[in-house]
Amino acid sequence: MEKEIREVELRLPKLQDEEFKEVKDLIQSVSGIGEKTTLQLMAATSGFKNFDSAKSLVKYFGLAPRIYQSGRKSYSPGKCRTSKTHIRSLLYVCSWTAIKHNVPCKELYLRLLGKGKPKKIALIAVCNKLLRICFGVVKNKMAYQADYQKNLKILT
Repeated sequence: MEKEIREVELRLPKLQDEEFKEVKDLIQSVSGIGEKTTLQLMAATSGFKNFDSAKSLVKYFGLAPRIYQSGRKSYSPGKCRTSKTHIRSLLYVCSWTAIKHNVPCKELYLRLLGKGKPKKIALIAVCNKLLRICFGVVKNKMAYQADYQKNLKILT
């Protein structure tokens, strides 16, 4: 029995590489997401297996917009400040790259700035979009395509 346990322990790293290589490659296909962020996202979500929807994933990492109100006064700071600050900060840094190289993220950022939103709020929205894109890519098992929606419109 101990011999079999040792054999399985020796094969475990290879099995992990085989299982997570596909997920890692899919997440890294998103423009703006690097290797460090990919590994952190995979570790925090078990390869996105723990989540059924992108909405629950965004809430888990505290990137969902919240409105705080008291009486007649209300304001929206742009994010929830209660959970997973490390991953949120990694995504925030990734959003800087995404607004330069990821066309849908850049469009979202510029649209929000055009509406008069502060830059930090727009970057949090880009983080939200990046996380949703990563979730969709992994769940659909398709590499990221920046012009995916445009291709759909052409075909219909």
